Amino acid sequence: MQNDNRKFYILHFTFLIVLAFAVRIYRLDFQSIWWDEGHSIQMASAPIAEIPTLPGMDVHPPGFFAMLHGWMALAGRSEFALRYLSLVFSVLTVALLVRFGRRMGGWRVGLTAGWLAALSPFYVAYAQEVRMYAAVTLFALASIYFQWEVMFGRRASARKNAIFYAIFTAAALYTHYFTLFLLAAENLLWLGWVMSHRRQKSRWMVWLGGQLGTLALFSPQLWIASRQISQYANPNLQPPTLGYFVAHSWQAYTIGLAFDPARAAPLLWAMAGFIAAGTVAQNAKCKIQNAKLSKHFTFYILHFALFAVPLALYFIVLQARPSYEPRYMMLVTPSLFLLMGLAFAPKNWASAGMGLAVAAIFVLGLRGYFTDTAFFKDDSAGVTNWLAAETTPADIVLVDVPHPFHYYADRIPAPTEYLFVDVHTAADVLNRKARGRNRLYWVTWRGSDTDPRGVIPFLLWKEAGAPQGERAFRGYRVQWWQLSGAPFSLPTDLSPADVNFDNVLRLDGLAFSESVAAGGAAWATVHLSLQQPTAIDYKISLRLRAADGRVLVQSDKYILNDRHFRTSAWVLDDPALNQAINVFLLPLPETVSPGAATLEAVVYNGATGDSIAAYGVPTTNGDMVSAQIGKVMLTIR
Repeated sequence: MQNDNRKFYILHFTFLIVLAFAVRIYRLDFQSIWWDEGHSIQMASAPIAEIPTLPGMDVHPPGFFAMLHGWMALAGRSEFALRYLSLVFSVLTVALLVRFGRRMGGWRVGLTAGWLAALSPFYVAYAQEVRMYAAVTLFALASIYFQWEVMFGRRASARKNAIFYAIFTAAALYTHYFTLFLLAAENLLWLGWVMSHRRQKSRWMVWLGGQLGTLALFSPQLWIASRQISQYANPNLQPPTLGYFVAHSWQAYTIGLAFDPARAAPLLWAMAGFIAAGTVAQNAKCKIQNAKLSKHFTFYILHFALFAVPLALYFIVLQARPSYEPRYMMLVTPSLFLLMGLAFAPKNWASAGMGLAVAAIFVLGLRGYFTDTAFFKDDSAGVTNWLAAETTPADIVLVDVPHPFHYYADRIPAPTEYLFVDVHTAADVLNRKARGRNRLYWVTWRGSDTDPRGVIPFLLWKEAGAPQGERAFRGYRVQWWQLSGAPFSLPTDLSPADVNFDNVLRLDGLAFSESVAAGGAAWATVHLSLQQPTAIDYKISLRLRAADGRVLVQSDKYILNDRHFRTSAWVLDDPALNQAINVFLLPLPETVSPGAATLEAVVYNGATGDSIAAYGVPTTNGDMVSAQIGKVMLTIR
């Protein structure tokens, strides 16, 4: 009978792995390579010895990119081949979860955890991306597995398991630096383990050996890692609130993010309730014996700590260094699935029913991931295929992101280049690149911060007029202009101005179009400087107001300096950070009454919308906020 049960569980495990593989390989190359994947491909395409120090590595350790470098040499560069590497890591994660669960609580625990991981929308999504998240999840799981083997396995194998622990912990660190949060939680558990056996010096030595081994293996990367981690900061990002952090992370790690949060809320609450109820039910008969918790309940505590402590540490760090994405902490999710395995292992109809309900919710999340286009990756292939059909070698295509167009660009007959935008040199660069070209196509990505001030469309509108056309794709917008050969120029000789916005900002330079025809676009260039430090991110609104008092058109933008920092990050005594040139286009409707219109500037709190006082020039209707900075003559075509 025992052999029959073993055969049944082995067949069950085999079917589960086949299912995990099938779900992950389904539509593996259906969606386009997107920005993050394009970055991975470009970094991994460099000579392997150069990868750790590439400028584009910013906050990334080199492990995944080195693996991808070798994988591309072996498997090729198709979307299917590139993503298959992550698929392998993800399927191995499911297999190791089954083994881990079986070692803790038997086949039922292992298979339950494995089933849920196999159907996890979050796991499937990152099994289909050319990124490091599936890999780091496997390495993190192996790290906690071998820590568990040291703490609860055979004492004779403790040192060997400590060596494997060091290898996989170092591998996780080489794959993603946020492994440090997991390492902190692991060391809390190590501390509890050694303190509970203080008289056994061998346990102290095993713990110390594991940590020193990890440090020795990671030491070649330490200097680079310390520089990357200490230097990375984006002052424009805001930390998440605790409520959002918990709710969004919980949705990501369970039903996945390809699901409307409003519709997901009841399901998320249901899953939390199922896990709580399953945990209570499975431990109802556990008794405290000899002042020690039952081993079964100890495993709950262990995995809850490995799941919750790294997330808590991450949230604390986010308050000082905002950079929130649930995928960055995907390495904690194996403990969540092991908690589910412990809670839903089918010992009775209630636990089995709750496990099946959670699996059904996961299937809903998978359906959204595979079918809901609102959550699909950016349509990079669609953009490039359209450009391939529309452009000729006499045109030029400029894109505001380097990735993933380097992957697809050979499909486009027109020269296709990433354009890094510097407001001070943008006109000269455009003149050089557009010389002798027929049309210019400007491709912008939804997440790009290359040209947040809109300098390129400003220059093109100013010299070439309105775009000939515009087309939207998922994640992208393409505009194109017929080039006339007229040179591009950004007004640099700004007329002096003196508008004081509440002693915080000063508008001290200004240039604008003195006349504009109906259907055309007025333009303006303003220079602002910081008068005193501020914690507020201000926006500026430029408006054209007709003689009858109507606002004909307005443009609102955050005030950004040359590093694209918002005003709260400006430094008063640093000339590189305490001033800004911002440009504005004000497209007019086709029908306007001819005559003089007033150009106004309003500065306001970007978060609350509250305007601040303007001094030094008249304000509209004496409202003390709408600074009148010029007159523009409106004409009829």
